[in-house]
Amino acid sequence: MEFGDFLKFYISLLVVCNPFSAIPAILGLTRGKSVAEKKRTTQISSLAVAIIFLISIWLGRPILDFFDIRICAFQVAGGFVLFLLALSLLNAEESPISKDVDDEIKKKASIAVVPLAIPIIAGPGAISTAIVFNASFPGLANKALLSLSSLLVAATVALCLFFATRLEKLLGSNGINIMGRIGGLLLAAISVETMSKGFITLFPGWLGS
Repeated sequence: MEFGDFLKFYISLLVVCNPFSAIPAILGLTRGKSVAEKKRTTQISSLAVAIIFLISIWLGRPILDFFDIRICAFQVAGGFVLFLLALSLLNAEESPISKDVDDEIKKKASIAVVPLAIPIIAGPGAISTAIVFNASFPGLANKALLSLSSLLVAATVALCLFFATRLEKLLGSNGINIMGRIGGLLLAAISVETMSKGFITLFPGWLGS
């Protein structure tokens, strides 16, 4: 894996997570809480995101093998998921693959993990991205580099959540929407590239003789 690939994975995963979209969520979920409670929520959520990424990188492929799912099929499916996320970002809408968490679940689980860490930040798109990149760059050394990159993404998400209130005041709702739409455009291009690689493997005849 070259540095460009390392950087591409970092940017792809960060765009999919879209920490700016989590700013309104964390502000709403932590309304009325003390500063210490807000910091703890940020820390737990960031740690949960990092763990989800690491599990996806190190155990994602064995899980696919267990269910006899080819990586090219997962690339197509994962690319489609990313494209849906990209459309939601471009339209400034809630992703159609995200589900609301009802009050009963909120009572039983910490909001730092559910719904903040998953599915708001580390949702299906992020998990798909981690598994697809891991399949594209096999080997322990590449897994270690992907893990490092994912931890950097988790750290970046932590910074965004920590400064959520200041970022909201600085960027405003329009600024956050603009950042989300730019990220959505980049994500759409990445999703098309991911699906095309999967389709070419599934249907090699598309390349011609």
